[in-house]
Amino acid sequence: MAIFVSTVVGLMLAASVVNAEQVKNYRMCQNTNCDVYDLFVDPCPEALENQACELPQTENVSIAFKYKPKFGSNLPKARVSAEIFMLDLPFILNTNTNACLYTNCPVVKDTEQNWLYNFFVSKNFPRTSYTIRFKFWDTEPIAHSDDPQCCFKFEIKIV
Repeated sequence: MAIFVSTVVGLMLAASVVNAEQVKNYRMCQNTNCDVYDLFVDPCPEALENQACELPQTENVSIAFKYKPKFGSNLPKARVSAEIFMLDLPFILNTNTNACLYTNCPVVKDTEQNWLYNFFVSKNFPRTSYTIRFKFWDTEPIAHSDDPQCCFKFEIKIV
């Protein structure tokens, strides 16, 4: 079953990257314990000029990336937030915190994995610029609040 899920997520990632642009101006959060690379956003032609992705209202958006965690988790939790005025606020795109919906589970330490996040930009989203933070971490009963996490951020603009 794990091989099937791995194959399906890999194919979805490959399909979503076909028309996407690679975002290179992302940055890792402090105290992160993973490597993130090959970040693609569709649509994001602005990435060709290292500008913030302009996400149009009433459009579907895909965010795909590869990561290599330095920790493992059977029950990872994910959060997408926006940094606004020095605060980390849940972003309105964040529909479900179960990370297994976006990546293969379990998350395996020191193993490259794929992440695919699709969402619809509602016309109700405020048209403004955001620093988006993607973060996931282990939520198993033996995990501690200071356990490793994977976190990175990049700029978007809802237009």
